[in-house]
Amino acid sequence: MQRILIVRFGSIGNTLVSIPAVRAIKKQYPDSSITMIVSPGIDDLVNGIPWIDEVMVYDMYGAHRSLKGYVGFIRELRKRRFAVAILFKRFLRSELIGMLSGAKRRIGFQTEGRSRFLTDRVEYTEGENIVELTMKLVGPLGIFSNDLSLELGTDECTTYPIMSAVRGTGPGDDRRYAVIHPGGKTVGGQGMTSEGYASVIDRLAQVHHVRSVVIGDAAEAGTIQRILNTVGPGAASAAVGLPLRQVSCLIRRASLFIGNDSGPCHIADAVGTPGVIVYPPMRGLEEHIRKWKPAGDRYVAITAPRHCDVCPDYPCSDDARTACARAIDSDLVLRHAVQILNAPTEG
Repeated sequence: MQRILIVRFGSIGNTLVSIPAVRAIKKQYPDSSITMIVSPGIDDLVNGIPWIDEVMVYDMYGAHRSLKGYVGFIRELRKRRFAVAILFKRFLRSELIGMLSGAKRRIGFQTEGRSRFLTDRVEYTEGENIVELTMKLVGPLGIFSNDLSLELGTDECTTYPIMSAVRGTGPGDDRRYAVIHPGGKTVGGQGMTSEGYASVIDRLAQVHHVRSVVIGDAAEAGTIQRILNTVGPGAASAAVGLPLRQVSCLIRRASLFIGNDSGPCHIADAVGTPGVIVYPPMRGLEEHIRKWKPAGDRYVAITAPRHCDVCPDYPCSDDARTACARAIDSDLVLRHAVQILNAPTEG
């Protein structure tokens, strides 16, 4: 049986967009054993995906930061005697892990000055859809697939306390709620404002009888509290610091996702919940959206009215970018959200 190593530690989104390629490997070679390296916390999310036989955590800022920890991690890899390592992350650290794992064949993206330890190099094209791009990495193994859908393992979501908390507490249909994510490391605080999210939440509750659950990690708790302090009674509740598996359940059962361009929007894609995704002002925004927006009409991209690519003041200060982000139209976000809520249910 061939043992295959997948190196994909990093963000939630980067990990999830690699799953279609992992699935393609397993379908082509069902007798293979696939081990996937992920970052701390993300193992909770990807455990249970049927195409992955083993999940290993690489804690580069914690347990594996020291030389002793790193050597111990490499020793564990070498015990598995991998034949192939596929490096989804375009950094020297990934290539070193692939080489030190003992895998004779190492496949990764051709990146100037950072592909010296690869045996098979695949061209990296900026602006191409990220799922299509990652699928190219399995081409050297003779694998070609048009199935680009993201997925997560099934789970008995009703066992989590958060699922009980969102049932029967909102106006109207107790199964009808929206998940709101106003934060995200990717956007660095440059998405729609707290006031904008609060406006959307209030109107969803008052006009459309849809309650909201606002999610985020501990670093985003302040933003979430500001939103809850602004909205009307009963319009929203908070779910801060949940394990990612519970976040995925919360989003899976929601009627709608609204959030910034960050990991949870890719979770929404993987569990099939439609959504409105807010993108902050940036250079190369259209290319970024082509690359990262979940595919299909069920996901709508909302941007600031003023684009950096045509702005005569670019490059600008953080304050100027914040001002542009404040101009993101919450009314437009709401209109698209209502269209999603009123759309016929699939299946």
